[in-house]
Amino acid sequence: MAKEIKTILETLFAHHNNWHLQLLQSWPSIVGNIKTDVHLLKIYEDTLVIGVMDSCWLQELYLLSPLLIQTINQKLDLPRIKKLRFKSIGITDKKIKKESHKKVIVEKAIQLTTRETAMLAQVKDKQLATVLHDYLLRIYRENT
Repeated sequence: MAKEIKTILETLFAHHNNWHLQLLQSWPSIVGNIKTDVHLLKIYEDTLVIGVMDSCWLQELYLLSPLLIQTINQKLDLPRIKKLRFKSIGITDKKIKKESHKKVIVEKAIQLTTRETAMLAQVKDKQLATVLHDYLLRIYRENT
C-alpha cells in the first residue's frame, strides 16, 4: 500500500504543467557533487531560491549564475528560469555547540611556562597582566 513520494507527485501533477517536478527530479544532476551543500528551497515563477551551506559556495554559485541558469533551462522543456537567489543556510546550533565545547577543552590543556607566569606576576597593572595572559594563550592555541 505504501507508495514512493515520486509516484504520488507524478500522479498529482499529471494534469498540470509539471516542469516543477521535472526540475526537482533533475536537481541532483544539475548541481552534481555539491548536492549535499546546495539545496533547492523555493520555486517561484521564473526565480529559484537556492540554499547554500557555506558562504564560499554562495559566492562561487553567484558568479556561476549564468551558467547554472543555462544548465537548469536545458533540463526543462522550455527556458523558464531567469533569476537565481541564494540564501545562506549556514551551520546548525549543534555544530556551534560542538565547536565551543572543543574550544573549552583546548583552553584547559594550555598552560603557561613557569618563566611566563613569573614575568606576568611582575606586571604591576593587573588589567595589562590579564590581557597579556590571554594573548599568550591565544598564541599557543593558534600554533597547536
